[in-house]
Amino acid sequence: MKSLVIGNGLSGMPLAELLTAKGVPAVYFDAGGSFESYDMAGDYDPEELQVYSGTLPAAALEDVGQVIAASDIPMDDPVIKQLRLMGFKVIGEIELAASYDRGRILAVTGTKGKTSATSLLGKIVRDRTRNAFTVGDGIASYADAVCQTTKDSTTVVKTCARDLEAADRLHPAVSAIINIQPSRVSGYESEADYVTVKERILMNQTAEDHIILNYDDPYTRRLGMRLDAGADGPRPFFFSARSELKIGLFLKRGGIILRDRWGERELMKTSELSIVGIHNLENAFAAISMAYRYGIPTDSIIKSCREYVPVAHRVEYVATKNGVRFYNDSKGTDVSTAINGIESMDCPTYLIGGGYDSGADYGDWIDSFRGKVRKLVLIGQTREKMASCAQDHGFFDYIYAEDLEEAVRICGSCANPGEAVLLSPACEGRGMYKSYEERGNAFRAIVESL
Repeated sequence: MKSLVIGNGLSGMPLAELLTAKGVPAVYFDAGGSFESYDMAGDYDPEELQVYSGTLPAAALEDVGQVIAASDIPMDDPVIKQLRLMGFKVIGEIELAASYDRGRILAVTGTKGKTSATSLLGKIVRDRTRNAFTVGDGIASYADAVCQTTKDSTTVVKTCARDLEAADRLHPAVSAIINIQPSRVSGYESEADYVTVKERILMNQTAEDHIILNYDDPYTRRLGMRLDAGADGPRPFFFSARSELKIGLFLKRGGIILRDRWGERELMKTSELSIVGIHNLENAFAAISMAYRYGIPTDSIIKSCREYVPVAHRVEYVATKNGVRFYNDSKGTDVSTAINGIESMDCPTYLIGGGYDSGADYGDWIDSFRGKVRKLVLIGQTREKMASCAQDHGFFDYIYAEDLEEAVRICGSCANPGEAVLLSPACEGRGMYKSYEERGNAFRAIVESL
């Protein structure tokens, strides 16, 4: 039977290449209808890979046994929904690649923090073994890497709700759910539906496996209690940045404490980590806990954590100029993420916001300032809307800037030593920058020029 791969542009090609390498005949459908611009068909024998573009013809479905959706195709895509109604099984890239992974899998999920936790865990594992892969940090496509796996390899995989929704056989040796925040997610009919999808990360885990859970999150805490009460399923291990635990990883007087059946010991001080903010600390706790439960020695974990450089554009420290610290949180492209950026600051902050207007309500963002934000410097399409919202919520210390460079220079001239400047726009940069990465890189360059 053939596999039908659905992607946009080049997104589905790693899947087609993996199937071809495994001897599975594949049909490729470019949902965006733009494959000609990439000359994708030119690299393949037509008998090995049929490529269709624009409209999916009935001929493409002949002898198709399963449908595989590339990572950029949502499960509610009209083509995917129609194929499901026709009785086709639809899986995602994570599911396909994991089925060919010959080693052990460590899987991370959560509403927020997946990338940061995956990045740190990936470093810890790579530092311990050369035969390791990190999907979601360094490796964009699991399908690209899976053919290199062996029985001794370890793959760290970042999974979102969409990946888990399209997975049935994924079996991590250690999994983690950093948090579950249904109110910050759209696309599900109810909170219960979203929670159920997130919990699918443990559906194939057994009593020999482990799941790492955030004790401070009510959803994951309840899940851990259920697992503790049952005889089957993975063994839960909690971490907490706010509570002292009988067993688990937690924060105590500025130290990262590991308490297990052998006793209690301080692994390191939080000041030794190059991260800021309680949410980033939770991400680090998830990664450390996963590595510990996977069996990596604590001295190796500590060394990797001390050397770790945080993911770019996520409350990333850039430089100190005249006693003022500058942070790049260009990844703060929506209200909830930008709120995390503000909460990360531990001093009076000059905030740069604004960009593309996606129709968001900025009330919660303004409310999160809570005396911490000294001045709000607004740029882009949303600046008037944000200013109006700020006034409605009782915040009046804002100013407009023509572009990012002017905004940085205003903040730099106003801030005093010991204060901070934060780029956390709560908007995408469309119309000004191609991506949040380009915007963050521009911010770095401007700061360095001060």
